[in-house]
Amino acid sequence: MKKQNTLFLLLTFIFLCLFPRFVLAETVLEKIKRTGELNAGVRKDAIPFGYVNKKGKWTGYSVDLIHLIHKKLEKELNQPIKLNLREATIDSRFRIVQRGDVDIMCGATTITQTRLKRVDFSVPFFMTGAQFLLKLEDAPNFDYNGNLNDVPIAFLPGTTTQEIIPQIYPLANWKNIRNREEGVKKLKQGEVKAVVSDGILLLGEIVQQGSDLGNFVLLPSQPITREMYGCILPQKNQKWKQLVNLTILGPENRLLQKEWFSINSGEFPYIIEQTD
Repeated sequence: MKKQNTLFLLLTFIFLCLFPRFVLAETVLEKIKRTGELNAGVRKDAIPFGYVNKKGKWTGYSVDLIHLIHKKLEKELNQPIKLNLREATIDSRFRIVQRGDVDIMCGATTITQTRLKRVDFSVPFFMTGAQFLLKLEDAPNFDYNGNLNDVPIAFLPGTTTQEIIPQIYPLANWKNIRNREEGVKKLKQGEVKAVVSDGILLLGEIVQQGSDLGNFVLLPSQPITREMYGCILPQKNQKWKQLVNLTILGPENRLLQKEWFSINSGEFPYIIEQTD
């Protein structure tokens, strides 16, 4: 009897040690099916992808895209799934996916090889690039083909823009900002001559602050960089990635993108011309 108790305790100990590994081996789709919940991360400071509008509603293209993915997920699993939106920040967006706090994070996040070492990405759902936002009156004297020596320019640390643009213009007077909202305010107050970031996000901030887009300009007209945005996904979850990709490539999302970004009718008209 003593030997049996010892064996039982040993097996229990082994099971308890291994159990976390069993949990970690569960795929995203298996977890969602088991819990009946989808946890999705979206930012509140990346207009027009995720933001709080003047009515206090959490909205944006990425929020709508998450709802499309949620709809396809319920159809795929043939069961109702509760959608939980969780706020992501520029600092937490990768960590919350790696840690399993969310199953997906959709927003203004550029796909890079370095980031693919930590997380996976969906197919791209949007293309933009780094541009300088200026007051229209200052545009004629802003020589982006020169070195921009001592020109005060606001930038956002921790972004792909920060990794590239200051290296192209090392003689500019670079000013750290906490967010694009602060950068646009400094631009309007004359504290900086330009704000550099992804063009679509700068346009979004102008609209959000209630300013007239006609008083500002993005330079150059074709962005300096090419930023391909994708949804952040956990690694080694191919079936989940496939479902997300099919949603992004589907006809419902094409209609959604027209609603948000069409030059003729979109809420935030923006397009990059394709060049060979």
